[in-house]
Amino acid sequence: MPSRGRLIAVEGISAAGKSTLVSEATSRLGWTSVREAFDRLEPAPSLDFGSERELLQLESMLLREESRRYRDARELARKGRTVLTDTGFLGPLTYTLGLVARGDATPRTARRLLELAASRVRRRALGIPDLTVYLETTRDERSVRGHQGAVSHPAALVRRHERVGLVERGFYFRALGRARPGRIAALRGHARPELLVRHLEKLVRATPVAPATRREAEAVLADLGALLARYAPHAAAPTVKKATRSRRPPRPR
Repeated sequence: MPSRGRLIAVEGISAAGKSTLVSEATSRLGWTSVREAFDRLEPAPSLDFGSERELLQLESMLLREESRRYRDARELARKGRTVLTDTGFLGPLTYTLGLVARGDATPRTARRLLELAASRVRRRALGIPDLTVYLETTRDERSVRGHQGAVSHPAALVRRHERVGLVERGFYFRALGRARPGRIAALRGHARPELLVRHLEKLVRATPVAPATRREAEAVLADLGALLARYAPHAAAPTVKKATRSRRPPRPR
């Protein structure tokens, strides 16, 4: 019977270079990659939303796909593979929490997503990676990567991703860090892809982590709920911004 593999997620602010790192690492190291949720949906959903209801529908759809994606990735790890995913599995929730923190969505929407996520975690249909590697980059570096990307993203959308991403970073390090020491690590993302892959490999090999448990996932959700309660007073009168129409996901990589 093959030895158990590990499930590693790469996180970072939009345009940090996550997709590039995942692609390079799987190519050079022979690891198995799992695409982000939006890219797995056929047909791709519209990303326009002009109300809380539409935002909830969109993020709920993505959360359902995250659940399927988590189960697929976990099964590959059980077969002994090192699995590398482009983002973790709570993105729809953390992004909505970021919108709440910025005053662009109501706490009610985030609470509903928390309930949906908690229900899936209880059924072991959703969870956290064994290790999250957060790709640290400067705003200038992300700006350069954004301009070099094959797809042009509306400036208003890029600015929102940047603002929300900064809030999400705090969520990841607080919630994952409190769940269990060693579940999240930072990786400086300024190096050339081949060198960055080498750094990633060393980091993963040097981090002895057992498979993440349901209890840890529940602890992460509890921490995110506490953060929501903290931000809720500042989001009493939010404005929901309508996303500019785009064929790409709202969190470009």
